Amino acid sequence: MMGTADIIKYGMAAVGIFIMIFSFWYHSVRKLTVNLAVVWEILSVILIAIGIFPKLSSWAYHLSSGTGMVLFFIGAVCLWGGFQFSLLVSHLAMKNRELAMQVSLLIQENEKLEEQFEELEDRMKEYEEKASVCD
Repeated sequence: MMGTADIIKYGMAAVGIFIMIFSFWYHSVRKLTVNLAVVWEILSVILIAIGIFPKLSSWAYHLSSGTGMVLFFIGAVCLWGGFQFSLLVSHLAMKNRELAMQVSLLIQENEKLEEQFEELEDRMKEYEEKASVCD
C-alpha cells in the first residue's frame, strides 16, 4: 500500500513531467518565450529528480498525511499560478517586440515621406523660380 510520502514523491515526479510537457508545448506554439521555457524545464527536471531519488525526497516521510497533501496541493496551485504568470509575461514580451517592429517600420516610412516631401519642396521652388522668370 502506498503511503502519503510515496504519493507526494510520485506526485512531484508527475507534476515535473506535466510541467515539462506543457512548457515545451507552449513554447512550440509561441506562447512562452525561450528564457521562461528553459526556466520551467529546469524546474521540472528538479521536481522529477526530487520525486525519483530517495535521498532527495526523504523529507516527505516526516510529514503527516494531511500536512503532506495540503503542501502538495498548495505547491501545485503556486506552480500553476507561476506558469500562468509566465505565460502573461511572455505574451507581453512578444507584443512589445511586435510593437517595436511596427514602430521601426513606421519610422522608416516617415523618413521616406520626409524625403519625398523635400523633393516636392525642391520641385516647387524650381517651378516658382521658372514662373517668376517667365513673368
